[in-house]
Amino acid sequence: MEEQVVGSTSSASNMHEVGNENSNPYRNMVMDAMRMSEDNVRGCPIVEEEPNADAARFFDLLRDSDEPLWNGCMNHSKLSAVAQVFTIKSDHGLSEAGYDKIIEWARSILPEGNRLKENFYAAKSMMKPLGLGYQKIDICPNFCMLYYLENAEMTECMTCGHSRYKPRTSRGKTLVAYQKLRYFPITPRLQRLFMSRKTAEHMTWHQSHHAVDGVMVHPSDGEAWKHFNSMHPPFSAESRNVRLGLCTDGFNPFGSFAAPYSCWPVILTVYNLPPGMCMRPEFMFLSMVIPGPSSPGRNIDVCLRPLIDELT
Repeated sequence: MEEQVVGSTSSASNMHEVGNENSNPYRNMVMDAMRMSEDNVRGCPIVEEEPNADAARFFDLLRDSDEPLWNGCMNHSKLSAVAQVFTIKSDHGLSEAGYDKIIEWARSILPEGNRLKENFYAAKSMMKPLGLGYQKIDICPNFCMLYYLENAEMTECMTCGHSRYKPRTSRGKTLVAYQKLRYFPITPRLQRLFMSRKTAEHMTWHQSHHAVDGVMVHPSDGEAWKHFNSMHPPFSAESRNVRLGLCTDGFNPFGSFAAPYSCWPVILTVYNLPPGMCMRPEFMFLSMVIPGPSSPGRNIDVCLRPLIDELT
């Protein structure tokens, strides 16, 4: 974000009027997501120029985090209400139609002029700048290759000859791939660990903690970790370098009584963090979802290429 293009006079002025940064956790959430700090915001020059797109989204979210859900509301802001309903939808598997019905009912009992987003689409549009995107990558159904980078324009597998796309129907005009891999870039999430003061201080724990001889409470106490350090001195010398563990397994997302189906999520664990943090769900990052219905087997390394490319 360029310094001279940060926001209009009204936007910047509103930001300077905000009080203690710790009083609003949703404001802090916006700061972490946008990789900003209160010092950056307070130091924004007031210029007579419209903000660029990124700056406008940032200031809009900050304003939503401070704007009460209705005039006089002390417990919820426009952003906190949407974020909490999103969490309920995710935790309990609500459909979009179910979400819309709950919002319709909630708006009917809230005071007139409330600012609760009217449906899932509107709420999703509001929350989108805070989210982490993903890439859809076509993959051979036999896991021979990815249609990725230099192979992105190919229409059939160069190993088994299987077609990339399903046959078109009489009405269909869009090409639909047989299989798609979902890849979630890991770099933005690792950057957020260092941008948040609550997690950044723990990212060097693996090197600073006191290890007891003969007692292993963390992978950094093990011989494999010490051997890696001895083989890669420049990397191990910087305690902020990120150590990741990878795990994956297949499961049937449709339940044990459904037709056989094997979907493979690939999870990354940040081993820089202490034991009480690194195994918590919020620090175990989903990096990709390998589609079913069959297992990738020995060809799983084909699926891991986007992750390897990002980390190298």
